[in-house]
Amino acid sequence: MLAMLKRKLSPLNAVVWTQFLSSFSDNLNFFLIVGMVKRQGVENPDGTIAYIQMAFLCAYVLLAPIVGAFADKKSKAHILLIGNALKATGIALLLFGLPPVLCYLLVGVGAVVYSPGKYGILTELTNNENELLRANAKVEGSTILAILLGTVGGGLLAQNSDLPAILVCLCVYLLSLLMTLLVPARPGDASIRYGQAAVSFFRDVRRLFGNVRSRFSLIGTGAFWLTASVLRIALIAWLPINLGITDTDQQSLIIGVTALGVVASAFVTPRWVPAGRLHRAFYYGVAMVATVMIATFTHELWLTVTLLFFTGLFGGIFVIPLNTMLQEEGKRLIGAGKTIAVQNFSENVLTVSGLFIYLTLTEMDVPVNESVIGIGLVLTCFILFLATQLAAIKRAAVTFEKNIPGS
Repeated sequence: MLAMLKRKLSPLNAVVWTQFLSSFSDNLNFFLIVGMVKRQGVENPDGTIAYIQMAFLCAYVLLAPIVGAFADKKSKAHILLIGNALKATGIALLLFGLPPVLCYLLVGVGAVVYSPGKYGILTELTNNENELLRANAKVEGSTILAILLGTVGGGLLAQNSDLPAILVCLCVYLLSLLMTLLVPARPGDASIRYGQAAVSFFRDVRRLFGNVRSRFSLIGTGAFWLTASVLRIALIAWLPINLGITDTDQQSLIIGVTALGVVASAFVTPRWVPAGRLHRAFYYGVAMVATVMIATFTHELWLTVTLLFFTGLFGGIFVIPLNTMLQEEGKRLIGAGKTIAVQNFSENVLTVSGLFIYLTLTEMDVPVNESVIGIGLVLTCFILFLATQLAAIKRAAVTFEKNIPGS
């Protein structure tokens, strides 16, 4: 069966399918955890969910100094396999009654191992910026479709019982693991030493933040994921207050509308933000901030759903070109795997900080609407900073194009 699939699927499409299945389970297990926490009857379920999410993200921060070197030393295909195996193990441990926070932490370790392989392999399977942009759009589109389906599926499966969601999640991770066997296992750089890589990690951070294009990308993608992570948790508290929606399955459907918007962005991004004009993504970041802030004041379901869709659409058009820009510069400056590790580190430091701010506001009994506005203001500050970098980004893009062989 694998041999037949190998003949029918290109290496890039195999990566897309592997990522789709893995991301589907990543998002299904989030609502699995939400359902488990709610059924346990804890005093502050929203706060507990936020702490569990922070445990997941802390794996990215703590392992960042070595995981990029691990991805560059080994075959990227093998990295995808190991990441999926760790994620599946974390979910399987739920069957033995281990605390969800520990299981979700192991899933986070799998995710942080998996991520550099997922993005790093794209530079091996493409030949130029245009191909890489389209590959990113494919991967991001499939990822967000998986987020949509995993969010909806998780909400439905976790509504009444934990076991169905655990078993489905585990099976899909194992299927994703099998799909990684269709990805070419090209050798990595065996000369890399983990001790040296850990020491040089923060030099890599400084080098990427010292480059105008990679700095722009790192700050932009970090701001996007900060918003996405906080918004997903905040909506669980916001929907009952503003719209009277308390069922997990209905909440997951509404939150999934944002993911639907990002799916749509994968189709339009290559045309609206073409190769050589990646800085245009900034303007869609401004639009994303606007829709987030307006949605906070709505009390009509149709308007909320519409605004969430456009938040996802503008957010996708914002983040896909920035990922492309970062992969180009990062591969040239420090290597593909280490670039994604630095990206994960910076994104998750920002995201954990955003979740901490949100938790602090909720523990101070600040209304959820005002907490979301506070996070929106934080995002606005990042966007204003990026505005100061636009002129330099445009100049750097011209220089980058001139240095491309054959241009």
